[in-house]
Amino acid sequence: MEEKIGKVVLDTTCYPGQDLYSDGAIEDEMLAISRDFAPEEFNRVISERKSWPILYHFSHIRENILSWLPFTGEEKVLEIGSGCGAVTGALCEKAKEVTCIELSMKRSKINAYRHQAQDNLKILVGNFQEIEKNLTEKYDYITLIGVFEYGESYIQSENPYVDFLKIISRHLKPDGKIILAIENKLGLKYWAGCTEDHFGTLFEGIQGYPNTKGVKTFSRKEFNTILKDAGDLKADWYYPYPDYKFPMTIHSDRHLPASGELNMKDYNFDRLRLGLFQESQVYNTLLSNDLYPQFSNSFLLVIGKEQPQMESVYVKFSNERNQKLSIYTEISQTAEGRLTVKKVPTQKKATEHVQKLKTIYENLTSMYREEGIEVNRCTLKENSAELEYLTGITLEDKLDHLLEDGRTDELEELFFTYIQKVKNIHEKKAFEKTPEFIRVFGDVNLRSDLKSTEVSNIDFVPANIILSEDRVSVIDYEWTFTFPVPSQFLVYRMIFYYLELNDKRGVLKSRNFYEKAGITEKDIEVYVQMEHNFQQYILGEHTAMRNMYAEISPGRVEMADYYAEKKQESMENLQIFWDNGKSFNEADSVRYLFRNRKVQAEFKLPEHTTMLRLDPGEMAKGLRIIKMNWDDGSTVKFHTDGCEVADGEFYFGGDDPQIIIDSVPENTKSMEVEMEILDDKTTEKKFWNIYTEQKRAMDQMSQELAQKKALVDQVESSKAWKVYRAIKRV
Repeated sequence: MEEKIGKVVLDTTCYPGQDLYSDGAIEDEMLAISRDFAPEEFNRVISERKSWPILYHFSHIRENILSWLPFTGEEKVLEIGSGCGAVTGALCEKAKEVTCIELSMKRSKINAYRHQAQDNLKILVGNFQEIEKNLTEKYDYITLIGVFEYGESYIQSENPYVDFLKIISRHLKPDGKIILAIENKLGLKYWAGCTEDHFGTLFEGIQGYPNTKGVKTFSRKEFNTILKDAGDLKADWYYPYPDYKFPMTIHSDRHLPASGELNMKDYNFDRLRLGLFQESQVYNTLLSNDLYPQFSNSFLLVIGKEQPQMESVYVKFSNERNQKLSIYTEISQTAEGRLTVKKVPTQKKATEHVQKLKTIYENLTSMYREEGIEVNRCTLKENSAELEYLTGITLEDKLDHLLEDGRTDELEELFFTYIQKVKNIHEKKAFEKTPEFIRVFGDVNLRSDLKSTEVSNIDFVPANIILSEDRVSVIDYEWTFTFPVPSQFLVYRMIFYYLELNDKRGVLKSRNFYEKAGITEKDIEVYVQMEHNFQQYILGEHTAMRNMYAEISPGRVEMADYYAEKKQESMENLQIFWDNGKSFNEADSVRYLFRNRKVQAEFKLPEHTTMLRLDPGEMAKGLRIIKMNWDDGSTVKFHTDGCEVADGEFYFGGDDPQIIIDSVPENTKSMEVEMEILDDKTTEKKFWNIYTEQKRAMDQMSQELAQKKALVDQVESSKAWKVYRAIKRV
């Protein structure tokens, strides 16, 4: 049986008559969204509904995992486990024919409604094993996006994952490829405190799934074994970041991340996560030890019977934007080893934005020549811009090397050499605010003495300046405007994007780069507003996924903060030690918790106790002793290593406050204690007031003693004193 939704065909021949799995009522909501809203409205719906399932199934970012693949438009594709069609649209846009297999009827209808304008899409509804028996077609691509981990459910055999690939391989053309995306069992995010994606439990995969079954992910080594056992299949390995679900960059073994490049931490939209350490710093350690491929959060494998020869080695998506500005950057490598860079529109609306790069290249080439700076060469090919791949070191890296070597004077001199170049290039006339400027940067209140030029590349920042042996080149000049922008704003961005976005460069802030560049605090306030307006211009009506994190995600618990809080709690205990002949030791002690900074307790004295020591925490603090009485009502006599700053108030300046009771009266059974932790600053101020007063008194006493000693010395040296002493001796 077949039915149609729009132009999409649903084949229900193998459908068992009911859906065997469902996420419940949310699927009805998703069906309504797919039916009632056009795809270009999904982003707005996601931002309004603030729901993880809706974000997951309808975000355009899901398509990034496939949209860069090199299709000719003649391919036949089989998508296994198509779900609600999160990536189906990307396939329909690129391939000649797309066939989906999906067990759920409701999800198949969601897929069909959202892509109902596609006449090259057919959805086979039913169990994979039943449908596969009747497949006669051979395919150029077969995709398993978030599906392979369920191999035990698809294939009932002793080795389901190996058999899954064997079965699929039978339906490939001789040069066909399997595209497989899956979480890495050893992904760094799991070590860092994210829960296992399928079970929501901590450390489940990295412990070998001791408590769960039915879904399984694999390490790279385990995958290589599966590929070998499935017929000696070959794979080209890619590493989507932060993961395959919402990839914003895709690296490969031929183009691994640079140090500092992997710095996202807010990507857990589905479940609460722990933050056990700073992932960006650990990634840098892994990269420096050639371990990143083993700990990438996800894998994307391009699998073939022969070794796939994929040209793409790196993809970076810039499609969290206004559709007119939405692109991706791809680095490719030819069979001869030549590298090229392409800027490709992700939407037809963005074609004009990409094609402008050729004109920008020509304008900047003539502008920068006077300062001995070249521009990354650009040519247009079909709807993309192809750029020269440059080798060398970025100015940013050069500055960092100088910083690491402690050569900060050289760093500053080099940095300001390029700041001066920016001024030389962009200070040709007095700046005038145009309507185009206001549209992008807002009608901000700028100084009247600013300079500019007709063409403004605002991304002339250290990361986009390549230094090689014989040339200096500018890359990534996408944000160049053909209207005046103050040169000082360009200088501000140079400093900001180097100085402020990496903690290790914080030591340079004392060198006052902004001030030395002639940028005042008031200027910075205006430029911050300009940058904000510029970012809003890039977004347009689009709501970026990162801006929905706080509203959709359950959040992140930083364990360093939690540990510090617990440590603080542990330090706010009253620990009472008793000495009954064995001296003070941890075993002979008891703790009472300060609640709301107060503690009240009746301490029962163990037999033969002769001395006591009270430790009110382990940190310097102010403390009020409200009551310390024996069981007969008499006041306990004690001494401390603190200073009494008022009646019953003490300031302990050290890290181990102690109250010592040297003698316990005979026949005493208990002691009543009541204490309160005081505001440290207030108590410390009282302490310093006392200290200052006592020091002043001591200084005065010392001065008086010195004066008396001088008088005595004067008397003792006099003639009369000598006569007196002589008579005394007689």
